[in-house]
Amino acid sequence: MATAAPLRSLEEEVTCSICLDYLRDPVTIDCGHVFCRSCTADICPASGARPVCPLCKKPFKKENIRPVWQLASLVENIERLKVDKGRQLGDAAREQQDARLCERHQEKLHYYCEDDGQLLCVLCRESREHKPHTAVLLEKAAQPHREKILNHLSILRRDRDKIQGCQAKGEADILAALQKLREQRQHVVAEFAQGHQFLREREQHLLDQLARLEQELAEGREKCQARGSGELARLALVISELEGKAQQPAAELMQTAMEALDTRDFLNSFARETIVRVVKKRTESSSDKLVSLQRGLREFPGKLLRDLEYKTVSVTLDPQSASRSLLLSEDCKCVTYNSDLYHCAYLHPQQFDCEPGVLGSKGFTWGKVYWEVEVEREGWSEDEEDGDEEEEGEEEEEEEAGYGDGYDNWETDEDEESLGDEEEEEEEEEEEEVLESCMVGVARDSVKRKGDLSLRPEDGVWALRLSSAGIWANTDPEAELFPAARPRRVGIALDYEGGAVTFTNAESQELLHTFTATFTRRLVPFLWLKWPGTRLLLRP
Repeated sequence: MATAAPLRSLEEEVTCSICLDYLRDPVTIDCGHVFCRSCTADICPASGARPVCPLCKKPFKKENIRPVWQLASLVENIERLKVDKGRQLGDAAREQQDARLCERHQEKLHYYCEDDGQLLCVLCRESREHKPHTAVLLEKAAQPHREKILNHLSILRRDRDKIQGCQAKGEADILAALQKLREQRQHVVAEFAQGHQFLREREQHLLDQLARLEQELAEGREKCQARGSGELARLALVISELEGKAQQPAAELMQTAMEALDTRDFLNSFARETIVRVVKKRTESSSDKLVSLQRGLREFPGKLLRDLEYKTVSVTLDPQSASRSLLLSEDCKCVTYNSDLYHCAYLHPQQFDCEPGVLGSKGFTWGKVYWEVEVEREGWSEDEEDGDEEEEGEEEEEEEAGYGDGYDNWETDEDEESLGDEEEEEEEEEEEEVLESCMVGVARDSVKRKGDLSLRPEDGVWALRLSSAGIWANTDPEAELFPAARPRRVGIALDYEGGAVTFTNAESQELLHTFTATFTRRLVPFLWLKWPGTRLLLRP
């Protein structure tokens, strides 16, 4: 502070009264006042055609202007002293001083020059450089910028609040999702633990059945061997005895037969007690148990397929795609065939015209889904029961005739001709049965619907064909399937990403057939029916 006041006084002494800056190339005029050489050149002459001093208003001649070299040296020394003083100050103090004081005059900055975009002190504002410019107070000049900053701050604060709200909501959603995932993980672990327990129990049950069956077979084998050995020994004695009696004279043989032995009764009694029948009964009993066990094994994959992996969906039929020979129910879940309907008016361009087909209204482009199609036909259950009774009757007849005449029945030429005619008639009947059939499966929603169609996987149809004669997969050529029981309700499991369509017997859970393909288009349920007296129902 002690050195600042003298330095400021010296600065005022070497300041030009015209430009209010340090004297640059100082000169003196006739009255003795000192100005910058450039500033004296800008002094305009008065009415007397001679310039006057800006301070005392006395006229002077420009040719009398003389330089003041000592004052110029003093200005240089003052500037050097000011620079040395600035170097001694700390960076923080210098920044603070620069921010508050004018660099040229060390005065407080009160004004803002709108033309040059600079901060000015009082001396700068009155200087020749900035006097013609528009200068306003700093507070007034800063007010629009402050308002812009405040508006921007309000926008940024709103954005910050939104981001914080979104972050908080996202955090809550993530925590809820994590909690749901943990619950699902626990549910999956529990479900699979239950499934593993069920599998272990099922495995143990089947192994126990096999062990018991193996033990029964071993015991039966031993008993059959023991009984067979006894019967063979007894038969050897009887043969030896009969051979001896056969060598007797006729009179003696007749006398012995009348007294003690009736050979025909003996042979008949032995035939009824032959060991072959015992072995056959044992074998049939074992076969029944094996068939039951195999049926359980066949059902098991179907149950896993339906219950553990696939989501059961409810599907309906699209009436606009239905052929003119098909009649749909009001809920679009049942379809029947009626050839008399074929001549009805043509309604929709997307319906099947030649083939009696219909598509589902709901399509699938991802996931694993399952639904069922029930085939209702009059007399199917009665036919099966009659067939079972006929098979049992045939078995009984075979048993009764197994030890009868002891010779084969040879056909004559006439019989062969009649059998050939019967075979041709049976083939014709089978062809008619093949024509009267139905198809269930899936198809691409863009499948061709006009004209005669092959309805193969190459055409975008994956289905099974059912009739009274059997069941086939619609490959090229058709592959006949041989299920353990005729399916009256077919389960259809579609794995879109896995590229598989699996068919099962929905009643017995027997696996019927699996198609594999790469699906790229939307798939829909597909039904084809040309079988009078038959209905197809979608379940559930």
